[in-house]
Amino acid sequence: MTSAITSALAGMQAAQKKVTVGAGNIANIQTVGKPGTETGPEAAYRPVDAIQISGPSGAPETRYQERNPATSLTYQPSHPYASEEGFVESPNVDLATELVNNKMAQHAYEANIKSIVTWDEMQATLLDIKS
Repeated sequence: MTSAITSALAGMQAAQKKVTVGAGNIANIQTVGKPGTETGPEAAYRPVDAIQISGPSGAPETRYQERNPATSLTYQPSHPYASEEGFVESPNVDLATELVNNKMAQHAYEANIKSIVTWDEMQATLLDIKS
């Protein structure tokens, strides 16, 4: 039965990582950069996705992966990082999608908590039967 708790804790950790990634993407949604700049202070924020997979033990694991495409060009001719054509690189982040993903992660976290509570109740019942 300990594997039930281990699995629930791994699920909670995966949900936490998804929320953390989503919060970072939302916080940097308006960060723009100079087109063609990959790194440094003039580069646009490159959003990350938390990809959940099954690990060797069957418990969920979370991997981080840069979003593809990470940026898109937006027209902001007055911005200091704008190209000669007036474009800047903006992160490929959709606020609505990020909020829905965070809400789904919240529900996954709550479901895993419920699994632990149910396991605890089952153990208490088992101990009552044995005594």
